[in-house]
Formats: sequence, structure tokens, C-alpha cells
Amino acid sequence: MLKRKIFATLVISAFTANCFAQLSAVDYKSDDYARFKASKTYYVQTGDAKFDSEMAAAMKDLWKITPSDVLNDAAFKKKISDKSSSFIVPITIGPDSHGYHYLALFNGGEKKISNYVYDDMLAYCPINHWQNEMKHTDCSYRVRNMIESMIQAMELVQKNDIRGNSKKIVDGLQELYNAKTKNIKDRTLLFCEETLGKKLTKSDIAGIYPNKFEICDKAKIEQVIKEKSTDYYYFQPTITLNKSMFVFDPSNGEVVYFDYQMSGMSITKSNIEDLANAIKGKK
Repeated sequence: MLKRKIFATLVISAFTANCFAQLSAVDYKSDDYARFKASKTYYVQTGDAKFDSEMAAAMKDLWKITPSDVLNDAAFKKKISDKSSSFIVPITIGPDSHGYHYLALFNGGEKKISNYVYDDMLAYCPINHWQNEMKHTDCSYRVRNMIESMIQAMELVQKNDIRGNSKKIVDGLQELYNAKTKNIKDRTLLFCEETLGKKLTKSDIAGIYPNKFEICDKAKIEQVIKEKSTDYYYFQPTITLNKSMFVFDPSNGEVVYFDYQMSGMSITKSNIEDLANAIKGKK
């Protein structure tokens, strides 16, 4: 019952601002984090061949925090209550039509996935659900950067001793991310047309964004991530129950810009203005 009350608070109050970033929601000196560090982490197959292949490759290359393995969905449902295990799986917090959509890391212990709430997540990366990632697995083209950003978030929290409730953790990580925003002007910034919605045109962006940029398709984002390119950054909206704006380094999944709004279904001119001002150091 307590978790249900927590979830209701997340939805209807200003505390919703906690739910926006490639972050960790759990204090790294907490019992939950200690339990994760002692666990074996399983990534859960979805049945989508491309997503599962990209996840397997990313986990093999990147995951060094805990021992890891893979489970299919049937085995996951049997193992989810195991407190000695942790899991990485796409998840919806709340109803699909009015909830939060994430790739999330959480400890085992609940009887079913629908029992998990925001504060259970050790790290998470939002999915651009209301634009080009309507199915959780539609984020397969960038899932490597998603895993990298989750690992980095946990590392940053520990290295910088960011502690407290989830909002304090979010605020601390946002400050670290945005300390690097000035570097965006040194590369070409990719804006993926499939992620932006229909309210922005190339001429709109050209009139606002003063640095090098390119309008591209999703295939270009996938390409620069696979190539670990250091010639580009890419702008990544994630529109779920709220709207977040990120800029990623495709070479390593590093977040170099983060902002959010409590609502909104499309990226607007003002969002690009905010990014341009942040690069100039005006925000």
C-alpha cells in the first residue's frame, strides 16, 4: 500500500520532476544499492530480435558492475521475486496511456513487474514513447548509449558523493551534465527528424541554433553510435508522461545536456532556444 501512495504522489505533485533523466533514483549508500552490488544482473529478452541483439552486445561490452546473464520473459516472471537478483528491462510505471516509459535497472523482490514504482529504480533511461518509440523496443538503435548513460549515472553519483532523496540526486547529476554543455559547439549537432515531432522545421532550427547542425534520420543516429563517432553529438528528446531533452555523445553515451518540462508532446522553438543559450552559458 505504501508504494501505491508513493506512486500517486509522483503523478500528481511537483515531485514528478524527479522522473526525467538518465539517472539513479537510489542513494548509493542505501541498503537497496548494497543489495544490487551483491546481485547478479539479468537483462530480459523482449522477443524483438533487433532489440535483444543490441542489448546482448551492449551488456557483453559494457556491463562490469555485477555478474550478468540473460533471461527470457517466462524465466523472468519466475525469478522476479528473487532478492539476490537485479534486472534490466523496459518498464512502464503506471498505465501505458498515462505513465512513464523507461529502460530501467531494479532489484528483484516484487511478485510482478507492475508492482515496481519510480523509487525502486536504481538507474533508468526514458523512452521517447510519444514520438518514435511507441513500442519499448523501438529504442533498439540507441540502446547501447542508454546502457552507457545508466552506468555513468551510477558512477557519477558515487564519485561526486551525491546523496539524499531522488530529487537531490537528479539535481546533482543535472548540474554535472550541464557543465559540459559548452562543448556541444565543437561538433556538429544531429537533430533526428523522427524524434522531434511536427512543430519544428529545419529553417526554425537554423533561425535559433547558431552552431553546426544537421537534420538527419534515425539511421544516421544508429550509424554514429555504432561508429562511436567523435564528430557529432545528437539531440535526444524523450517524451513520456513528461518531456525531457538530452544531448548525447554517441562515442560513449555521455550526457552533455539535460533539461525537462512537466508536460508537452513535441519539441518547440523555446526548447531549442534553451539549448542554444545553455551552450552560450546564458542558462
